[in-house]
Amino acid sequence: MASIQRMVSPLTGAVSYRAQVRVKGRSSESETFPNRKEAKDWAASIETAIREGRHFPHAQSRRTSFDALAADYAATVLAEFDEVQRAARTHQLAWWAKQFNGLSLAQITPDRVSKARDVCAAETFSRGKPRSDKKTGEVIEPRAYKRSGATVNRYIAALSHLLSFTVKERRLLDRNPVSDIRRKKESRGRTRFLSDDERERLLKACGDSDWPALRSLVLLALTTGARRGELIGLQWADVDVKAGRALVRESKNGEQRTLPLAGKALEALRELKLRGSARSEHVFAQPSGFPGSYEHFDAHWRAALAAADISDMRFHDLRHTTASMLAAQGASLLEIADVLGHRTLAMVKRYSHLVVDHKATVIDRMVAAKGL
Repeated sequence: MASIQRMVSPLTGAVSYRAQVRVKGRSSESETFPNRKEAKDWAASIETAIREGRHFPHAQSRRTSFDALAADYAATVLAEFDEVQRAARTHQLAWWAKQFNGLSLAQITPDRVSKARDVCAAETFSRGKPRSDKKTGEVIEPRAYKRSGATVNRYIAALSHLLSFTVKERRLLDRNPVSDIRRKKESRGRTRFLSDDERERLLKACGDSDWPALRSLVLLALTTGARRGELIGLQWADVDVKAGRALVRESKNGEQRTLPLAGKALEALRELKLRGSARSEHVFAQPSGFPGSYEHFDAHWRAALAAADISDMRFHDLRHTTASMLAAQGASLLEIADVLGHRTLAMVKRYSHLVVDHKATVIDRMVAAKGL
C-alpha cells in the first residue's frame, strides 16, 4: 500500500511530497517529488511493477558500482562482438566510466546521464600532433574537433545497451534510465564527391605518390565503393584476380560481402601482385616490410590531395563518388545500397536527388507501356 506524505521545509518553506511503497517481506521504497501528482504516479508505477513481478529491490544496485557492472558486461556481452565493434564499445564505455567514477548503479539517474551527454557533445579533441611550418618554422597545433550528433548518439547507445543488460539479465534496475534521454540531432551526412576533372587529377597525383600502391587503393575505392578498413584489410588469399573478385570477411555491418573487380582497378591489382606485393599476405602491405596492413597512409593521401589541388575531401568521400557515378549511369537506390554494402535504403537516401533522371525514365516507360 502506498502513502503520500506532504513535507514543508522548516528553512525555506518549500513543499515536497514523499511517496512510500511497502514491499512485502522487504523494507519500504520511497522517493521525494516536488508535487503530489508525480509522487502518486511514481507510487502507482511501483505498485504495478510489484503486481506484475517486475519490481526489483534497489539494495543491490546501491552496492554495485558502475565499474563492476561494466567489467561484467565486457566479459559476457562484449566478448561476443567482433574486434572492431568491441574496440569501439570499450572506448565508449571507458568514457562513461570516467563520468560515473565512484557511483553505484542506483545513482545512474536520467539527469546524470543527460548532463554527461551534454559534456560528451561539448568536449573538444584533436587528431595528430603539433607540426612546424616548413617555411616559417611556426608551430601549428592540430585542429580541434567536437563530436557530431551521430557520434554522441553512438556513445548513448553503448551506455543504453549496458544498462539494458543490467535490467534484463542482472535484474539490478527496474528501468533503463537512458530510455528517458533525448538523442542529439544527426546531420544527413556529407555528400561531397569528386567531379570528373578532380577524379582524373587525383588519380594522376596518386600515381606519382611516394607510396606506389596508393593509386591502386584509390581505384579500388572508386570502383567498388568499399570502406577504407575493408580495402586496407584485404588479403591476397581473399583476392581472385582471374575471376575479378575480392572477399571482404569483416564489413561494418558484420556480414561478409564480395567486391567485383574490373577495369583499371583490376589491372592495378595485377600489377601490385607482379611487383612483389604478394610476398606479404596483405594486399596493401607496410612499405617498411613490417607485418600487417598499411593502415596509416594518411600522409600520402593528403600529399596527393595537395598535389591535385583538391580541398575538403576525405577518403570516405570516395564512397560518395562511387554512388554519384552509379546514379549517373542510371542505378537505382537499391542497386547503390547493394554496391556500398548497406542493409537498408535509409543510408542511401542522401543520394535520392542523384537518381531523379533515372526515376523519370522508369515512369516514362511505364506511361508509354500502359498508355497513360
